[in-house]
Amino acid sequence: MRSILKQPFFRTSGRILTATVLLLLGGLILQPITGAVSSAQQRQGLKLPPPAISRRDALSQQLAFFILGGLRSLAAEITTLEATRAWLKRDWPQAESLWNTITTLAPRRENYWAAASREMATNAAGDYLSDERMDGHEQAVQVHHYIKKGENFLLQGIANNPDSPLLYARLGDFYSDLYRRPEFAKAAEAYARAVELGAPSIYKRMCFYNLCRVRGKEKEALALGRELFADPQNHVPAVRTLIFVLQNKLNLPESERLSIEQLFHTKERAIRQLRLFRRNSLRYPTTGIEDFLQQNAN
Repeated sequence: MRSILKQPFFRTSGRILTATVLLLLGGLILQPITGAVSSAQQRQGLKLPPPAISRRDALSQQLAFFILGGLRSLAAEITTLEATRAWLKRDWPQAESLWNTITTLAPRRENYWAAASREMATNAAGDYLSDERMDGHEQAVQVHHYIKKGENFLLQGIANNPDSPLLYARLGDFYSDLYRRPEFAKAAEAYARAVELGAPSIYKRMCFYNLCRVRGKEKEALALGRELFADPQNHVPAVRTLIFVLQNKLNLPESERLSIEQLFHTKERAIRQLRLFRRNSLRYPTTGIEDFLQQNAN
């Protein structure tokens, strides 16, 4: 009988039974678990506190059980189901709390940080913004809170995953979003870092699009635009037009410019593309476009 009890299955079952009994006896083991998790995080260089565990909350006690068994990823997956339920109920405080737990349980899962940011800055903030029943001041407070929380999720995610191109790309998306208060310089910096870390080349173009909207960065933006234009894959209307605009903003002499023919191939094509661009709603500069169109009016 003793030899049977020494088998791996019985030893594992015994540990699980012991953990369950301890949890049922009032959660006395929860504080040591939290301390152990915190120590493990510090050894791994993680930037977060341990997950909050309540003696009264059934989900928290389940999480404690999984953490005790070293099943943090499983605990995080289970908690995403709870976060989905909170989303369906539009219970944003609960969703925020659950995403705090998820990202703390699995801080190396980049997609969790990105999803948490989107849930806060897009879904929660957007829901409050469209709620016409709310007092205007309280509405503004809640929208600001959840947008800031979305930003913080990305920044904390990067702190825990400093070599993540995904999170830098999502940070660039966050700062360039015109439906919020965009910060184009920060967006350009984030996209540039994403490219350095191996993000697809499209994000180099996104860096250019944002940099050209930053006052005082015209020379840097034009240099990047010309670098992009050296690759035929980047011969898209926005790149062509923005190079044309930046050359005008910098008042470059003809000898230092890419000509209309180099940029657009023909004057007729230039006229068509510049007409479409001159009243853009994306806050791109348009210096020189109107003058060119007037000079070439039929």
